[in-house]
Amino acid sequence: MKTFATRLKEERVNNNMTQKNMADLLNLSLRAYQGYEAIGKNHREPDQELLIKIATVLSVSVDYLLGLEI
Repeated sequence: MKTFATRLKEERVNNNMTQKNMADLLNLSLRAYQGYEAIGKNHREPDQELLIKIATVLSVSVDYLLGLEI
């Protein structure tokens, strides 16, 4: 099963955006954004507000990002 970090990266790449583009759109530092795509000890989970913002920017559902729908 794909993780949030994996789906986030896939959708960002599908939308032809860099990590820096995403960070800017979400008003985050690049390092903070990279934590959401990280796998392992540096991984971060977004709060509900940020999760909704990410889904909106990528034009996907929150459920999809969380792996609750295919």
